[in-house]
Parts: sequence; structure tokens; C-alpha cells
Amino acid sequence: MPALLIPVVGAGVAGLLSLGATLAAVAGLWWVVVLVVTLLVAATLVVALDADRRIRETRRFLHRELGRLEVAGAAGGRAAPTTEDVVGTVRALQAQYTGRLDRLQDAVDEVLRRDDRD
Repeated sequence: MPALLIPVVGAGVAGLLSLGATLAAVAGLWWVVVLVVTLLVAATLVVALDADRRIRETRRFLHRELGRLEVAGAAGGRAAPTTEDVVGTVRALQAQYTGRLDRLQDAVDEVLRRDDRD
């Protein structure tokens, strides 16, 4: 299943279950309401556990890759990035982002000025 389809399907299933619980509550079928709410809570728990597993897996992957880069740097391969490299890259990205935000703010101000004149 494509990654973009997963949230849509999840939202659809949650919507249907919520609608079912609402209709069951209106009809007075409280055992159905309890069943549906239990399914929603269980599904939420499964999603939370899967997210936690994925985070831990990503952390292990990053540690392995960083270790591999350090070994390659020590063996005369490509040099591992230094703290100055990382700080410089972050500052450059921050400057680009700030510039984009400034341009966006200028565009919003211009549109608001035009609307005030009209």
C-alpha cells in the first residue's frame, strides 16, 4: 500500500467506526458502542507501538551508518563531517529559510495593502 494512502485509509476506518458508535448510541445499543470504542483504542495502541518501533529502528540504522562513516573516514575514505561543517550547513539552511519567510511576509503585507486600498 502506498505510504500516502495509509493515512487516508486510517482516517476512513476511524470515521466509519466513529459513525457506527454514534448511530449505535442513538439506537441505544451500548454494547456496540463499547465494542467500537474498544476497537478504536486498540487500533490507536497498535499505531503508537508501530511508530515507536519505527523510531527505534531508525535510531539503530542511523547509529550503524554513522559508525560506518567514522570507520570509512579513519580508513582514508571520505572524511566524516566535522562540527563546523554541520554548523555551517545549518546556518546556511537557516538563512535560506529566513529569507523565504521574509519574502512571504512581504507578499502578505503587499496583498493586505492592496485590499485596504480597494
